[in-house]
Amino acid sequence: MMKKAGMVRRALCVLAAVMLLAGCGGDDGDYSKYVTLGDYKNLSVELSVAEVTDEEFEEYRKEALSEFEAYHEVSDDKPIREGQNVELSLLAESDGEVLYDFVEDGYDLVVGSKEFGAEVDEEVIGKKAGDTLNFSVTYGADFEDAQLSGKEVSYQIEIRKVSDIVYPEVTDAFVSENFDEESVESWEQTLRDELASDHQAEGTEDMRNDLVQKVIDNAKISGYPKELYKEQKGKLEADYQSYADMFGCGLDEVYEMFGLDEEARKKECENAASRVMVLELIRKNENITLSDEEFGEQMAEFAEYNDYDSVEEMLADYSEEDLKEYFLQEMTLDFLEENADVSIVTAEE
Repeated sequence: MMKKAGMVRRALCVLAAVMLLAGCGGDDGDYSKYVTLGDYKNLSVELSVAEVTDEEFEEYRKEALSEFEAYHEVSDDKPIREGQNVELSLLAESDGEVLYDFVEDGYDLVVGSKEFGAEVDEEVIGKKAGDTLNFSVTYGADFEDAQLSGKEVSYQIEIRKVSDIVYPEVTDAFVSENFDEESVESWEQTLRDELASDHQAEGTEDMRNDLVQKVIDNAKISGYPKELYKEQKGKLEADYQSYADMFGCGLDEVYEMFGLDEEARKKECENAASRVMVLELIRKNENITLSDEEFGEQMAEFAEYNDYDSVEEMLADYSEEDLKEYFLQEMTLDFLEENADVSIVTAEE
């Protein structure tokens, strides 16, 4: 079966709310013998929110229309251009190791998508169906694909087929029937609003992480329970393993991609443990609680937000104890944000 571009390798697409859930970690959650809190109110942080660019909007608009797109094979000998779909026989090797083998099944690549980096797209542009290509690409250590990053990769490619990607005519009637919108204008505004909301959420997450780090830096931390450290280490390893599974590589390769040696991983686990402890102490100091009724409401909202059909379906993936702990942490983060001096800035492109 043909591999659709983007299905084989892509950064993790996870739940809208990523849950690195914290447990009690021993000592019944009493971390006062390890932590003395410093200032955690009126801290100054920046909320940096990126603007929605026209290029980003066009890509998002195409994505919204992707289920209606059609591929029309090009029969002439015109050179391949950006935006077309090419069916490739592709073999990628490095130092004798096969990294990707799509010789038999083939691979659908949208030219210009940078699936294998801009260099591969540039090699394909201007060629024709039937052409064979042999070239090498040297990838930087920060390239998003762990299989390719930091390596010199040789490619053997045959272009089997070239197709134009044809999208439907977008009219008021079309968006009304397929997107429940009154007009093209309202539909496009909805798309822009969704992108702006995503940017806002990303900026808020970064801001809250900065805020917690300031709380950690202001605190005096003498240690942490061994069980808490072990718990956080297991969760972080599981998180990175999910990347390894997605990329089809080993855990050590993912660590290398993120520049995480053993000492860096130890510090990350220690910081995760510190985060749990300071948030728990602030929660107790400020008497942040969650009633059974509020818990039920939040579970229902969380299940709907993450596309579960029911709370019961969600509970097959997460325990009530973990969910309650997560909600309490989010409520504590809400408290910190509400009591912080937040400056809103526009992120630089």
